[in-house]
Amino acid sequence: MPYIAAMEILPTLELQFQDASQVGAKKSPLAWHGFRVEHVLLTTDEGYDFRAKGDSCYLAYHELMLTDGELKMEGLPTLAKTQLRDTLTFAPEGCAIEGWAKPARGENSYTALYFEPDIVSEELGERYACANAAPFAYVRNAGLASTMIKLRDLAVRGDDDPLYAEALCLSATIELLGMRPSREAAPLSKAQLARIQDFIFANQHRAIGLDELADVVDLSRSHFSRAFKATTGVGPYRFVSDWRVRRAQEMLRAVPDQSVESIAQAVGFASAGAFRRVFQQFAGTTPKQYRRQQR
Repeated sequence: MPYIAAMEILPTLELQFQDASQVGAKKSPLAWHGFRVEHVLLTTDEGYDFRAKGDSCYLAYHELMLTDGELKMEGLPTLAKTQLRDTLTFAPEGCAIEGWAKPARGENSYTALYFEPDIVSEELGERYACANAAPFAYVRNAGLASTMIKLRDLAVRGDDDPLYAEALCLSATIELLGMRPSREAAPLSKAQLARIQDFIFANQHRAIGLDELADVVDLSRSHFSRAFKATTGVGPYRFVSDWRVRRAQEMLRAVPDQSVESIAQAVGFASAGAFRRVFQQFAGTTPKQYRRQQR
Protein backbone atom coordinates (compact mmCIF):
# COMPACT_ATOMS: atom_id res chain seq x y z
CA MET A 1 0.00 0.00 0.00
CA PRO A 2 1.61 3.31 -1.04
CA TYR A 3 2.71 6.08 1.31
CA ILE A 4 1.26 5.46 4.75
CA ALA A 5 2.47 7.83 7.44
CA ALA A 6 2.74 6.48 10.97
CA MET A 7 -0.90 5.84 11.82
CA GLU A 8 -3.35 3.12 12.70
CA ILE A 9 -5.16 1.79 9.62
CA LEU A 10 -8.76 3.00 9.85
CA PRO A 11 -11.45 0.30 10.15
CA THR A 12 -13.72 0.01 7.13
CA LEU A 13 -17.29 -1.02 6.38
CA GLU A 14 -17.63 -4.77 6.93
CA LEU A 15 -19.39 -6.86 4.26
CA GLN A 16 -20.73 -10.34 5.03
CA PHE A 17 -22.07 -12.27 2.03
CA GLN A 18 -24.69 -14.97 2.38
CA ASP A 19 -22.27 -17.54 0.98
CA ALA A 20 -19.34 -17.07 3.35
CA SER A 21 -17.08 -19.17 1.12
CA GLN A 22 -17.43 -16.74 -1.79
CA VAL A 23 -15.32 -13.63 -2.29
CA GLY A 24 -18.07 -11.19 -3.21
CA ALA A 25 -16.09 -7.97 -3.53
CA LYS A 26 -12.82 -6.68 -4.93
CA LYS A 27 -11.31 -3.97 -2.74
CA SER A 28 -8.82 -1.31 -3.84
CA PRO A 29 -7.58 0.55 -0.72
CA LEU A 30 -5.17 3.45 -0.31
CA ALA A 31 -4.19 5.26 2.90
CA TRP A 32 -2.42 8.46 3.95
CA HIS A 33 -2.02 10.33 7.23
CA GLY A 34 -5.52 10.60 8.71
CA PHE A 35 -7.30 9.32 5.58
CA ARG A 36 -8.22 6.02 3.94
CA VAL A 37 -9.91 5.60 0.56
CA GLU A 38 -11.38 2.29 -0.55
CA HIS A 39 -13.07 1.40 -3.82
CA VAL A 40 -15.21 -1.74 -3.51
CA LEU A 41 -16.41 -3.51 -6.65
CA LEU A 42 -19.05 -6.17 -6.04
CA THR A 43 -18.26 -9.34 -7.98
CA THR A 44 -21.58 -11.09 -7.36
CA ASP A 45 -25.27 -10.20 -7.18
CA GLU A 46 -25.59 -12.28 -4.02
CA GLY A 47 -27.08 -10.51 -1.00
CA TYR A 48 -24.89 -9.27 1.84
CA ASP A 49 -25.05 -7.67 5.28
CA PHE A 50 -22.96 -4.61 6.10
CA ARG A 51 -21.96 -2.77 9.26
CA ALA A 52 -19.55 -0.17 10.62
CA LYS A 53 -19.02 0.70 14.27
CA GLY A 54 -18.41 4.41 13.72
CA ASP A 55 -14.71 4.34 14.60
CA SER A 56 -14.06 7.18 12.14
CA CYS A 57 -15.97 9.54 9.86
CA TYR A 58 -17.35 7.75 6.80
CA LEU A 59 -18.27 9.29 3.45
CA ALA A 60 -19.40 7.02 0.60
CA TYR A 61 -20.18 7.61 -3.06
CA HIS A 62 -22.53 4.90 -4.36
CA GLU A 63 -22.62 3.43 -7.85
CA LEU A 64 -25.16 0.80 -6.82
CA MET A 65 -28.48 -0.55 -8.03
CA LEU A 66 -30.35 -2.87 -5.66
CA THR A 67 -33.38 -5.10 -5.98
CA ASP A 68 -33.93 -4.81 -2.24
CA GLY A 69 -32.17 -3.59 0.87
CA GLU A 70 -32.31 -1.66 4.12
CA LEU A 71 -30.06 0.86 5.84
CA LYS A 72 -30.06 1.80 9.51
CA MET A 73 -28.03 4.74 10.77
CA GLU A 74 -28.15 6.41 14.16
CA GLY A 75 -30.13 9.64 13.89
CA LEU A 76 -31.97 8.65 10.69
CA PRO A 77 -35.12 6.63 9.97
CA THR A 78 -34.66 3.20 8.41
CA LEU A 79 -34.22 3.58 4.63
CA ALA A 80 -35.15 1.04 1.94
CA LYS A 81 -34.09 2.75 -1.30
CA THR A 82 -32.82 0.78 -4.28
CA GLN A 83 -31.82 3.42 -6.88
CA LEU A 84 -28.51 4.46 -5.33
CA ARG A 85 -26.38 5.50 -8.30
CA ASP A 86 -24.65 8.87 -7.85
CA THR A 87 -25.78 9.19 -4.22
CA LEU A 88 -23.73 9.99 -1.11
CA THR A 89 -23.89 8.80 2.49
CA PHE A 90 -22.13 10.34 5.49
CA ALA A 91 -21.76 9.06 9.04
CA PRO A 92 -19.77 11.14 11.55
CA GLU A 93 -17.51 9.45 14.07
CA GLY A 94 -19.57 7.50 16.61
CA CYS A 95 -22.49 6.95 14.22
CA ALA A 96 -22.97 3.22 13.66
CA ILE A 97 -24.21 1.82 10.33
CA GLU A 98 -25.84 -1.50 9.58
CA GLY A 99 -28.13 -3.06 7.00
CA TRP A 100 -28.40 -5.49 4.14
CA ALA A 101 -28.54 -5.29 0.36
CA LYS A 102 -29.40 -7.42 -2.66
CA PRO A 103 -27.56 -6.02 -5.72
CA ALA A 104 -29.21 -5.89 -9.12
CA ARG A 105 -27.43 -7.54 -12.04
CA GLY A 106 -24.72 -5.41 -13.58
CA GLU A 107 -21.69 -3.54 -12.29
CA ASN A 108 -22.12 -2.26 -8.74
CA SER A 109 -19.55 -0.50 -6.59
CA TYR A 110 -18.98 2.20 -4.00
CA THR A 111 -16.07 4.40 -2.96
CA ALA A 112 -15.59 5.24 0.71
CA LEU A 113 -13.47 7.93 2.35
CA TYR A 114 -12.66 7.34 6.02
CA PHE A 115 -11.04 10.10 8.03
CA GLU A 116 -10.04 10.84 11.60
CA PRO A 117 -11.84 13.97 12.85
CA ASP A 118 -9.06 14.97 15.26
CA ILE A 119 -6.45 15.01 12.52
CA VAL A 120 -8.69 16.85 10.06
CA SER A 121 -9.58 19.31 12.83
CA GLU A 122 -5.91 20.24 13.11
CA GLU A 123 -5.86 20.91 9.37
CA LEU A 124 -9.00 23.04 9.17
CA GLY A 125 -8.82 24.81 12.52
CA GLU A 126 -11.81 26.92 13.54
CA ARG A 127 -13.60 26.13 10.29
CA TYR A 128 -13.83 22.47 11.30
CA ALA A 129 -17.40 21.50 12.13
CA CYS A 130 -17.44 17.70 11.90
CA ALA A 131 -18.26 17.31 15.59
CA ASN A 132 -21.66 18.88 14.91
CA ALA A 133 -22.20 17.41 11.44
CA ALA A 134 -25.40 15.41 11.03
CA PRO A 135 -25.50 12.07 9.22
CA PHE A 136 -27.21 11.78 5.86
CA ALA A 137 -27.92 8.95 3.43
CA TYR A 138 -28.52 8.62 -0.31
CA VAL A 139 -28.39 12.34 -1.15
CA ARG A 140 -27.06 13.91 -4.34
CA ASN A 141 -24.47 16.67 -4.59
CA ALA A 142 -22.70 17.13 -7.92
CA GLY A 143 -19.62 18.91 -6.55
CA LEU A 144 -18.86 16.43 -3.80
CA ALA A 145 -19.65 13.50 -6.11
CA SER A 146 -17.11 14.84 -8.61
CA THR A 147 -14.38 14.87 -5.95
CA MET A 148 -15.30 11.35 -4.81
CA ILE A 149 -15.11 10.14 -8.42
CA LYS A 150 -11.54 11.47 -8.59
CA LEU A 151 -10.74 9.55 -5.40
CA ARG A 152 -12.36 6.46 -6.92
CA ASP A 153 -10.17 6.71 -10.01
CA LEU A 154 -7.10 7.22 -7.86
CA ALA A 155 -7.85 4.07 -5.83
CA VAL A 156 -8.61 1.97 -8.91
CA ARG A 157 -5.32 3.02 -10.54
CA GLY A 158 -3.42 2.36 -7.34
CA ASP A 159 -1.97 5.84 -7.69
CA ASP A 160 0.70 6.44 -5.07
CA ASP A 161 1.12 10.21 -5.44
CA PRO A 162 0.36 11.31 -1.86
CA LEU A 163 0.45 15.01 -2.73
CA TYR A 164 -2.51 14.75 -5.10
CA ALA A 165 -4.33 12.23 -2.91
CA GLU A 166 -4.11 14.23 0.32
CA ALA A 167 -5.25 17.38 -1.48
CA LEU A 168 -8.30 15.52 -2.82
CA CYS A 169 -9.12 14.10 0.62
CA LEU A 170 -8.96 17.54 2.20
CA SER A 171 -11.08 18.96 -0.61
CA ALA A 172 -13.72 16.28 -0.03
CA THR A 173 -13.91 17.00 3.71
CA ILE A 174 -14.20 20.75 3.11
CA GLU A 175 -16.96 20.24 0.54
CA LEU A 176 -18.67 17.78 2.86
CA LEU A 177 -18.74 20.21 5.75
CA GLY A 178 -19.78 23.14 3.55
CA MET A 179 -16.87 25.26 4.69
CA ARG A 180 -15.13 28.11 2.95
CA PRO A 181 -12.01 29.90 4.13
CA SER A 182 -12.95 32.89 6.29
CA ARG A 183 -10.16 34.99 4.82
CA GLU A 184 -7.50 34.81 2.15
CA ALA A 185 -4.36 33.01 3.24
CA ALA A 186 -1.20 35.09 3.49
CA PRO A 187 1.39 34.11 0.87
CA LEU A 188 4.59 32.31 1.79
CA SER A 189 7.72 34.37 2.28
CA LYS A 190 10.56 34.14 -0.24
CA ALA A 191 12.57 32.16 2.30
CA GLN A 192 9.72 29.70 2.86
CA LEU A 193 9.21 29.20 -0.87
CA ALA A 194 12.95 28.66 -1.32
CA ARG A 195 12.93 25.96 1.38
CA ILE A 196 10.03 24.24 -0.37
CA GLN A 197 11.85 24.31 -3.71
CA ASP A 198 15.03 22.96 -2.11
CA PHE A 199 13.04 20.13 -0.53
CA ILE A 200 11.42 19.22 -3.85
CA PHE A 201 14.80 19.18 -5.61
CA ALA A 202 16.38 17.02 -2.89
CA ASN A 203 13.51 14.53 -3.02
CA GLN A 204 12.70 14.61 -6.73
CA HIS A 205 13.32 10.86 -7.08
CA ARG A 206 10.37 9.81 -4.88
CA ALA A 207 6.74 10.54 -4.05
CA ILE A 208 6.32 13.61 -1.84
CA GLY A 209 3.48 13.98 0.65
CA LEU A 210 1.50 17.14 1.24
CA ASP A 211 2.23 16.84 4.95
CA GLU A 212 5.97 16.73 4.19
CA LEU A 213 5.83 20.00 2.28
CA ALA A 214 3.70 21.60 5.00
CA ASP A 215 6.17 20.46 7.67
CA VAL A 216 9.02 22.22 5.86
CA VAL A 217 7.41 25.58 6.70
CA ASP A 218 5.65 24.41 9.89
CA LEU A 219 2.06 24.78 8.63
CA SER A 220 -0.97 22.49 8.54
CA ARG A 221 -1.74 20.87 5.18
CA SER A 222 -4.84 23.03 4.66
CA HIS A 223 -3.09 26.31 5.59
CA PHE A 224 -0.05 25.39 3.51
CA SER A 225 -2.13 24.55 0.42
CA ARG A 226 -3.91 27.92 0.53
CA ALA A 227 -0.73 29.88 1.25
CA PHE A 228 1.17 28.06 -1.49
CA LYS A 229 -1.51 28.79 -4.09
CA ALA A 230 -1.64 32.43 -2.98
CA THR A 231 2.13 32.57 -3.62
CA THR A 232 2.52 30.61 -6.86
CA GLY A 233 -0.95 30.76 -8.42
CA VAL A 234 -1.23 26.95 -8.51
CA GLY A 235 -1.70 24.22 -5.92
CA PRO A 236 1.20 22.11 -4.57
CA TYR A 237 0.34 19.06 -6.69
CA ARG A 238 0.28 21.06 -9.94
CA PHE A 239 3.49 22.86 -9.01
CA VAL A 240 5.39 19.65 -8.23
CA SER A 241 4.05 17.85 -11.32
CA ASP A 242 5.05 20.74 -13.58
CA TRP A 243 8.47 20.89 -11.92
CA ARG A 244 9.01 17.17 -12.49
CA VAL A 245 8.08 17.50 -16.17
CA ARG A 246 10.40 20.49 -16.69
CA ARG A 247 13.23 18.54 -15.05
CA ALA A 248 12.43 15.55 -17.28
CA GLN A 249 12.56 17.80 -20.36
CA GLU A 250 16.07 18.90 -19.35
CA MET A 251 17.15 15.26 -19.03
CA LEU A 252 15.56 14.25 -22.34
CA ARG A 253 17.57 16.99 -24.07
CA ALA A 254 20.82 16.48 -22.18
CA VAL A 255 21.01 12.66 -22.08
CA PRO A 256 19.65 11.35 -25.40
CA ASP A 257 20.56 7.72 -24.62
CA GLN A 258 18.81 7.55 -21.25
CA SER A 259 15.55 5.59 -21.38
CA VAL A 260 12.21 7.25 -20.76
CA GLU A 261 11.58 4.74 -17.97
CA SER A 262 14.75 5.67 -16.06
CA ILE A 263 14.03 9.40 -16.47
CA ALA A 264 10.50 8.85 -15.15
CA GLN A 265 11.95 7.13 -12.09
CA ALA A 266 14.62 9.80 -11.60
CA VAL A 267 12.05 12.60 -11.40
CA GLY A 268 9.74 10.74 -9.04
CA PHE A 269 7.00 9.18 -11.16
CA ALA A 270 5.71 5.81 -9.96
CA SER A 271 5.57 4.39 -13.48
CA ALA A 272 6.40 5.22 -17.07
CA GLY A 273 2.66 5.28 -17.80
CA ALA A 274 2.00 7.93 -15.16
CA PHE A 275 4.97 9.93 -16.45
CA ARG A 276 3.72 9.84 -20.06
CA ARG A 277 0.21 10.88 -18.98
CA VAL A 278 1.38 13.91 -16.98
CA PHE A 279 4.07 14.85 -19.52
CA GLN A 280 1.53 14.91 -22.35
CA GLN A 281 -0.88 17.02 -20.29
CA PHE A 282 1.93 19.53 -19.64
CA ALA A 283 3.78 19.53 -22.98
CA GLY A 284 1.10 18.41 -25.44
CA THR A 285 3.33 15.59 -26.68
CA THR A 286 4.81 12.32 -25.41
CA PRO A 287 8.35 12.18 -23.95
CA LYS A 288 9.67 10.28 -26.99
CA GLN A 289 8.09 12.74 -29.41
CA TYR A 290 9.52 15.64 -27.39
CA ARG A 291 13.01 14.10 -27.55
CA ARG A 292 12.79 13.66 -31.35
CA GLN A 293 11.66 17.29 -31.73
CA GLN A 294 14.77 18.49 -29.85
CA ARG A 295 17.26 16.80 -32.19
